[in-house]
Amino acid sequence: MSICIFCHKDSSTSKSAEHIIPESLGNKEYILPTGYVCDTCNNYFSIKIERDLLTQPYFVSMRFRNEILTKKGKLVKEKMIFPDISKSCEVVMQTTKNGLIESFNDEELYELIKTGKIRTMLSPYIPAPEYPNTIMSRFLAKCAYEYFLYNMGEDKYDLCVQELLGDESDILKDLREYARYGKGKYWQYSQRRIYSEGDCFFNQNENIHYEIRHEMKLFPKEYKRYSNGNVEAEIYFVICIAGIEYAICLSDPDISEYQKWLEEHNGISPLTDDTETFVFSLSNVNPILIKKDDNRIH
Repeated sequence: MSICIFCHKDSSTSKSAEHIIPESLGNKEYILPTGYVCDTCNNYFSIKIERDLLTQPYFVSMRFRNEILTKKGKLVKEKMIFPDISKSCEVVMQTTKNGLIESFNDEELYELIKTGKIRTMLSPYIPAPEYPNTIMSRFLAKCAYEYFLYNMGEDKYDLCVQELLGDESDILKDLREYARYGKGKYWQYSQRRIYSEGDCFFNQNENIHYEIRHEMKLFPKEYKRYSNGNVEAEIYFVICIAGIEYAICLSDPDISEYQKWLEEHNGISPLTDDTETFVFSLSNVNPILIKKDDNRIH
């Protein structure tokens, strides 16, 4: 029998595969198989957390300018201002071999652009999500909880559910209930931009160039070392989406120890990969993309 990792109810008949990061943020890799999260919990997160997050102004803007498709495979619309005629209109933009193509749902506006009567289109500048942000906090708690199990591996699913996430020994109960039900204290998180949108890297081990849309890891920060060699540590979930790094602790709503670690290590992200070398940024040629202040990863 499969048990949902959130509500701990039978999920054997569930049909939902849980995306740790929504498909609408480009995730096709980090997925929990059917049965890990029941249909009820999956629908809750989809409607109450992820939809609310993705409709926040930053995420609409970020998905629009990066041309990230919705779950249904459509481009995101954003409202643009046309100061020449004091009018606004929803716009869809797509990069093609022939350049940037814009689509408008206003025929009169389109004709004015074609005839050159409109020459300026203004886009909102939204470099980061509102902070602090309760929806983001609960979204990160959900991702952290799911990624913990994902990182353990599918073959250890039963062991995790029965021994680590059981009713009597649910070591991540506070995080789970905060993510699923909003219970307990507000869970603090860290947020900062570590590289520009559209930064491209070269991996010397794999000999490939790529743009990083999102990356994540579990990061243990040593808290106390005992004479017998045992180490007590806090585990943080660190994720970067479109160049912004977010971090949340799995066991404690307080994020101050992670922030201290950053200060002690000159702001270097735990996600930094020594095999990666920054090559160029698409934000240098596409002004609509958001640039980091110093335009370089640490």
